[in-house]
Amino acid sequence: MVASGIPNNCFAQEANPFTDLFTFHVDRVLGKRYLTMETDSTPRDPALNERCTAMFNSNEYLFCNYADVYAQGTKLEKMIPDTSAIRARFNAELKADTAFQRLFMRSVRREMVEPLHIDSALRIASHFFYLHRDGEVQSIHICIGINEVKEMSSSLSHPYHAAFCYMAIWAMDDPMELLMQNIAPFRPELKKNNLTDEQLAARELEVYDLMARSPELRKALLDEYDRKSKYLNFELIK
Repeated sequence: MVASGIPNNCFAQEANPFTDLFTFHVDRVLGKRYLTMETDSTPRDPALNERCTAMFNSNEYLFCNYADVYAQGTKLEKMIPDTSAIRARFNAELKADTAFQRLFMRSVRREMVEPLHIDSALRIASHFFYLHRDGEVQSIHICIGINEVKEMSSSLSHPYHAAFCYMAIWAMDDPMELLMQNIAPFRPELKKNNLTDEQLAARELEVYDLMARSPELRKALLDEYDRKSKYLNFELIK
């Protein structure tokens, strides 16, 4: 089923290539240049601008986790300062990645996938709040890729469900503050950095459980669905 105001041949014309939905830029930090790749919130096709702006974080999740070119960041970064060569390689990788094209365009064209129940959405969203060991430090943060979200399901619908949850989290006023409030009882032990691997794994599961039962996170998901349902390719069951 296709439920979209965007024509299926939208990207067939030379003026609107698939690659126009993604961009990169080179930043300089402390004298070193870094390459940043991201989805483009204002592509040349005006019919897509509103959607790309509204769905930026959802699009970003799909791009970061499923586009082959995103995993090529280190190789592309070595090509700095030749941005023309980077652009050519960047576009070539995107054009060759037909699996990602199909996945991403299902969202753009609103090719509907299976519904998502709010309780399942909470379970997915909770797994973006990631507790792990970073070197010798116990770290907790909201992570787009270094977490267990992608591995939670292999269903066709899961990437879109997860992308929505990620988008809803970043629509909150301060998701990190909500996280800190939920883990307040055991924050002192996290700061000590002396948990065993087994203890850390147990706390990780506890964080997921606490966030999945958060009324504030539930409200954030419901509110974001109300704001963005016209762009989503699934129904949220409340």
